[in-house]
Amino acid sequence: MDRSEIQLNAYAKINLSLEITGKREDGYHDIMSLMQDIDLYDVITIKNCAENGTKYNLPHCTIDGVVVYLCTDAKTIPADMSNLAFKGIKAVLGGYMGRKMAAEAGADAEQSGETDGMTPDEAEDDFCINIPRELVVSIDKRLPVAAGIAGGSGNGAACMLGLNALMGYPFSLRELMELGVRVGADVPFSLMMNARRNAGMLAGMAGLEEASAAAWVSGIGDIVEPASPISRHVIMANPGISVSTKDAYTAIDSLKSYSGESSKKLFINDLESYTLAGYPEAAELKHLMEEEIEADTVLMSGSGPTMIAYYSEQDKACSDFSKLEKISKSHNGWRIWFTQTGCTL
Repeated sequence: MDRSEIQLNAYAKINLSLEITGKREDGYHDIMSLMQDIDLYDVITIKNCAENGTKYNLPHCTIDGVVVYLCTDAKTIPADMSNLAFKGIKAVLGGYMGRKMAAEAGADAEQSGETDGMTPDEAEDDFCINIPRELVVSIDKRLPVAAGIAGGSGNGAACMLGLNALMGYPFSLRELMELGVRVGADVPFSLMMNARRNAGMLAGMAGLEEASAAAWVSGIGDIVEPASPISRHVIMANPGISVSTKDAYTAIDSLKSYSGESSKKLFINDLESYTLAGYPEAAELKHLMEEEIEADTVLMSGSGPTMIAYYSEQDKACSDFSKLEKISKSHNGWRIWFTQTGCTL
């Protein structure tokens, strides 16, 4: 199906567990984490524009020859290549061009009898997709930034899924996930989860049946194994500050010894001790939630500072949310949401 525009919801994730199992020689860390969707999202729209058809007074980057404009009212979103949305676009375009060059080289070798690769006709058929010359990426930012819920990774994942759709699905879901590792550690899971949540808009993509709202994620985030979702009502609370994921992982090296193994226990987070010690606002928020509400568990998500209160009972969750709403009015910058995780679609 030919498309010139697609709109996707870029869902955030939470960590029902996060263990740091080791530090690699390249400086990255190995993890074991159960990640799940939450029913909160940004909205991403990608529009394929005719070349030189419209001039936009918008920030933009040129990525592999494609001019990509950014349209958003959010002041916190960078308008350069540090933006994960732009990085996601670059991963798809770069991956596609790399595959095309490899296929064309294989076809040339086939003609000379040097390999058993694609024939020239097969190479031409496989790469007849029209590459867009201009794109407009619109981001309706509803999620907090640097909050431990992979909002930026969700934006990058939605851009990858959306551009792949506009190009006619040159990549399967797993192939996108392999490309996504280059964009960010949370992007492979965000791709799998957002493919599941946006499945109706992505019909035709190979591997869509494997998409899941929950997964055990290991390695540096590149190993994603679908899991059965754990359904919970949740209150998500953010104290209005940002936490650097890079700084959190750097600091944890001095606080934890690594065994190389994980327990796969739920509701633990190895990064929580660092964030609570270094960010008084996060520590105050968690302490208040533990004292004032009756959640089954209160746990920080990712590197924080967002705290998640988990409930098996919806009525209790609703009552506690009303209580926290009143309390939050006396704390400048606090934001709270009532939502769910692991919901059946």
